[in-house]
Amino acid sequence: MTTVYVRYDSGGTILEIFSRDQPNLDLTPHDDQEPAIAKYLRDPHGLEDRFPILRKWQLWLAALELEPPIFKADVLSVIGGMAGLSARERETVRIMVEEAQEYSREDPRMDLLAIAMGIPPNQMDDLWKWAAEFRPL
Repeated sequence: MTTVYVRYDSGGTILEIFSRDQPNLDLTPHDDQEPAIAKYLRDPHGLEDRFPILRKWQLWLAALELEPPIFKADVLSVIGGMAGLSARERETVRIMVEEAQEYSREDPRMDLLAIAMGIPPNQMDDLWKWAAEFRPL
């Protein structure tokens, strides 16, 4: 447990968190392990709420529903042939695609994956939100 000092707006939204009390600011001490505090420290911009973590199967099933469908094997082939990437970078992306059990939209490699899928970033955002709604049978 570490005590942190939180500044809230009038609606109770966290604005800032400090490691020590600050003169002339109205701060409230909290344990940094409290759920709301820990979430803010982990994700101060609220991106987890905008783009939830996807399980691997959610992304690839959503890709199959596109028109035309996007097949994982085709994407891996595109990644393997990306001339602008070093062999190490291509292998990093391949491992991320094949071995990761979950994907985070904020991972910069997701933009490389979007390029390999032939999807512009804004459409990848839409696909991401749609795929997050997929549930296991």
